[in-house]
Amino acid sequence: MNRSLSSIAAILALGTAMPALGADSMFPDMRPSYGNEWGQSEDNPLRMEAGLRYWYSLGEQNANVGGTSYDTKDRSHILEGHFRIDDDYTSTFVKGQAGYAVYTTGDYETNVGVPSPFEGGQIGYAGADFGYTPFGNETFRLGALVGYQYNRESPDRNRYDVLNDDGLNIHSLRLGVTAHADINEMFDIDAEVAAIPYAYGYGASSEIPMADTVIQGVTVNRTRTETSGALYGASGQIMLGFHPTENLTIRVGGRAWLLDGPSSSRQKWWEASTPDSYIYSDQNLNGFSLLRYGALAELTGRF
Repeated sequence: MNRSLSSIAAILALGTAMPALGADSMFPDMRPSYGNEWGQSEDNPLRMEAGLRYWYSLGEQNANVGGTSYDTKDRSHILEGHFRIDDDYTSTFVKGQAGYAVYTTGDYETNVGVPSPFEGGQIGYAGADFGYTPFGNETFRLGALVGYQYNRESPDRNRYDVLNDDGLNIHSLRLGVTAHADINEMFDIDAEVAAIPYAYGYGASSEIPMADTVIQGVTVNRTRTETSGALYGASGQIMLGFHPTENLTIRVGGRAWLLDGPSSSRQKWWEASTPDSYIYSDQNLNGFSLLRYGALAELTGRF
């Protein structure tokens, strides 16, 4: 009797242990649960930064229509917001920026008149780039970028009438090379050069009242110039950074944009007798160019 009870107890004990033994053999390396601090791992590959820039910018626009040159030069104070996200695991990054001139002055002139000063205007831009930096090491990275940028280049327009189609609007494709180097724990240098293989620009001047004039057999009393065309060019930027704390960066440097290319222009004339009726006179827009350059200062937080 005692022997039977001992045998039964041994069999029950063995049966109880079998599932545990089987589980250990089937799943020998089960991963333990995450700790409370898993989200703050130092192995997180994402690095982020965001901040503000001030750009003291000098701009020039030059064109020739029908033998008459039109030149605009401005001095603009631009405030810009920017961000950048780096993924160290894939060696990629995304960055973006948007800026607008808070104050602009300049001069507009033609070869048949005296310069006309102006104040105000619309200078703005917004864009984003995607980059890949597979070359380098922990202190130096080199790669390429592709991006899009929109520019509003209307320094002599009413700055509060931003929805009007007067002025110059440009949509650009950017293809470039980018590099970043950490000089030491306190300083770094960041640079990029981009080609603009294609950009589309369009815009118009404001309506100009005029004395009754006969154009193409029609008496007109108002006119406006409309332009459009494909452009190409390049841009560049270089910044020297200083890190007073682990999460704060101060940078200074410079930036330049250049666009050029053939475009078309046409004069729109409104009939004096029928205000809603108009005629067009097409012309070539020769020698159009746009240049903007100046000094940059940046304050950025790193996360």
